[in-house]
Amino acid sequence: MPFGRAMTGRMGIGVLLLAAGLAACESAPITGRSRLAPIGDQQLRAQAEQLYQQELSKHTLSTNSEYKALVERVGRRIAQAAETPPEQLWRAPNFDWEFNVIDEPGVINAYCLPGGKIAVYTGLFPVSRDEAGLAIVMGHEVAHALMRHHGERLADQMAIATTTTIGGAVLGAIIGGEDNRTTGAVAGAGLAIAGNMLLLNFSRTQESEADRVGLILAAHAGYDPRAAVGLWQRMRAANSGSGRPPEFLSTHPAEETRIADIRRHLPEALQYYRGKEE
Repeated sequence: MPFGRAMTGRMGIGVLLLAAGLAACESAPITGRSRLAPIGDQQLRAQAEQLYQQELSKHTLSTNSEYKALVERVGRRIAQAAETPPEQLWRAPNFDWEFNVIDEPGVINAYCLPGGKIAVYTGLFPVSRDEAGLAIVMGHEVAHALMRHHGERLADQMAIATTTTIGGAVLGAIIGGEDNRTTGAVAGAGLAIAGNMLLLNFSRTQESEADRVGLILAAHAGYDPRAAVGLWQRMRAANSGSGRPPEFLSTHPAEETRIADIRRHLPEALQYYRGKEE
């Protein structure tokens, strides 16, 4: 086949792939960010329920009645805020909420899986410090589920894996030669590295988005979103000796970036703060 015709054919394939990708795009609530349509909720929720129970079985649940009551109280208020979106900012979820406290003092973390399955580690309480601080963290985690970030990450991973495979094969064919399979493999490896960097960037974008939406959730639940600044300053101090990689190699924004972004989004969140000064 003449080179020009071959290139035209490959460009046609590329156009079709691009069109398919654009057809599967949507705008994220609130931020309007263009993204691949997330994987279906029902499929994820069934898997999340199974994973949640498996994770709980691997750990010791806290018997601290104060911690458990605090997480339940804050969680219920955040859940109610999520189910009553102000100004229809997002689609109200139909979650089967569950809240648990995992007894691991050395772990400063919490998570919310699709369907509203939430776990808070006891190591978080000294850093969150009070009810408002915990609400900021739980609002952030619920925002991930509310914004369907878990399904979006799966869609991104599938798209990049497909692009890596096809891209390596196409580049190998374009370059040609007797060793085009090796050339394609090398090209595919290069695309995989670029794809992983892209996934890290996507992850940081989702974390920033969850920070913003989490502020609105906490405010709508009656917690002062300004507590987020102190929370992330304490997080920065708690992580100061952790040897964290540079921001561009991390799944999360640097604390300095988060604090600056949170300050920028506070006026928006304060509009929905029920306890705001009159």
